[in-house]
Amino acid sequence: MLALRNILVGVKPGVLDAHPLRSATAVATRAGSRLTVLSVADGRKPRAGMEASLQQGVPIYTAVGIPAIEIAREAESRGADLIVLGRELPTQMDLRHRRDTVEGTVRRARVPCLLMPRGHQGFARVLAAVDGGPDSREVIAAALLVGRLFDAAVRAVLVEAAVLAGVGAPTGLHELSPALGDETIVCQGDPVSEILRVVREEDVDLLVFGHHRGGPVSTHATSGVAARLLQRAPCAVLTVPI
Repeated sequence: MLALRNILVGVKPGVLDAHPLRSATAVATRAGSRLTVLSVADGRKPRAGMEASLQQGVPIYTAVGIPAIEIAREAESRGADLIVLGRELPTQMDLRHRRDTVEGTVRRARVPCLLMPRGHQGFARVLAAVDGGPDSREVIAAALLVGRLFDAAVRAVLVEAAVLAGVGAPTGLHELSPALGDETIVCQGDPVSEILRVVREEDVDLLVFGHHRGGPVSTHATSGVAARLLQRAPCAVLTVPI
């Protein structure tokens, strides 16, 4: 995610949904990106081709199919650098049936996915959640890019736990990104709980973390750290494929 030249935003079928189109437009304007809108009607039959229209200079494509599959497919075919989708903030009710499009797209996409709550268009405080491994560089780079676009404060959080760090001690972030060396919060404990605690205490409005690609959502796939952050984060989320 070195540059944002092409942005694909997924909207609800039937109407040009103001959310998350406004969020995507805000990012595209700051980055000087080309913006494409895709609306997918949920259906199990093969897609019957793409229909295109134009509104206010923005190309709008419509398709029929499984939204997560079609969005990831179109992002790849159109050379998108970023996918923007809307997301619901966590509530007490069970939202598993409403997460299929978001989680399915994130798991299939080859590019970062920006998941925006309703009413959010910009960022002031960005937090990169990393594990100290080599993939942390890409997560930090994505956070810094968004930080530059919105003139936001960027910090990193590293949780020293086996589930994140793997075997041995985590690599120091000074080695990974000197720009964030003094802006790194180091915690111990459960990774998800600690990261979300920092998000709340630091009033973070964008959480950036790596997410493994892997096809359809399953019960096993939703039990990992990244999947739980995706479900529980009380702010906008940027997932970086690793």
